Amino acid sequence: MPPKFDGPKFDGKRLAELKEEVETLSKAVLEASRAHLTFDDDPANFASLLAREAK
Repeated sequence: MPPKFDGPKFDGKRLAELKEEVETLSKAVLEASRAHLTFDDDPANFASLLAREAK
């Protein structure tokens, strides 16, 4: 039996808002990474980029 999730409950409206927020953030991260990283970069560079761009 899977563990019961007892976290926050969201209605449909809030779930739609969260979906939009996550899509916006994901797009921003993807665009920033494409502008500054290449496929062959060290994976640690991604974390450094996120830390630098978050400021």
